[in-house]
Amino acid sequence: MPKFGKNLWIIKPGENTNRGCGIQVSKELDHIKGLIQNVNVNGNRRSYIIQKYIEKPLLYKNRKFDIRTFTMMCTINGNLQGYWYSDGYFRTSCREFTLKNVSNRFVHLTNDAVQKKLDDYGKFESGNKLSY
Repeated sequence: MPKFGKNLWIIKPGENTNRGCGIQVSKELDHIKGLIQNVNVNGNRRSYIIQKYIEKPLLYKNRKFDIRTFTMMCTINGNLQGYWYSDGYFRTSCREFTLKNVSNRFVHLTNDAVQKKLDDYGKFESGNKLSY
């Protein structure tokens, strides 16, 4: 097992963020507490999403990926209806997955804003995307 063991957590800001901003992976409870304490946005306390990090994720060619799909939920005449758009895509990372350095955003985040900073962006898939 890698040196980080089975106690990794991903910490994501809960609002007013995108493009991978503020996302961190940590194994230390004190570090996580420090990240989420006394952080204010426009005078309001920021919320966070803290999730168990998957140490053995499903990989695509040894690289992380996420799935982007589009849905819509609405109520029509009191009936909840859901619609799923059948087209979507996978976003891939440029670097092979490893737990040796959990602060390496190029390994652990698939966001375009993060990945496009690498020379390898688009090397494996056009725009680091695979359509389905």
